[in-house]
Amino acid sequence: MDASAVKELLDNLHQSHFKIDEAAYQKALAFIDQHPDRMFDRKNMHGHFSASAYAFQNGRLWFIQHPYLHTILLPAGHVEPGEQPLMTAQREFREETGFATHPVADALHGLRDLNIINIPANPIKNEGAHFHVDLRYALTISPQQRSEAELPSFLIDRSNAPGEFHKYFDQ
Repeated sequence: MDASAVKELLDNLHQSHFKIDEAAYQKALAFIDQHPDRMFDRKNMHGHFSASAYAFQNGRLWFIQHPYLHTILLPAGHVEPGEQPLMTAQREFREETGFATHPVADALHGLRDLNIINIPANPIKNEGAHFHVDLRYALTISPQQRSEAELPSFLIDRSNAPGEFHKYFDQ
């Protein structure tokens, strides 16, 4: 996916009825302009793209316990070179929760939000502090049998979910 395709994706989200943070949108566009050939390079310590996913089951959302950040988050990961962000979101959701998914059937293919996530330095991985431009997708869990999950994962209802995720319960 090249810079113009990513900008088009972000513009479509920005023009949709989904409310996204304007500062995050502007920072993402500036980042693309500054790093058009390295926006998916996870060695780019200015930043890079990631994709996360949320899926409901019985009115609750699936979350993971992040092993390094020690907090609960949506399943997410780095967009690899040559990979579409939607594919990343689906791959990471399956790896981290064990559930296969399919995208929401709409013009945005489930893209619902854009976030800038500040990532602290990780000396274990020899990585400095940087940020992720995170594209968040709504997915639907497939009826296939659940496989083994890489991370602790669990369902949380709105009242127990961190505040930043409440808007997903309202969509």
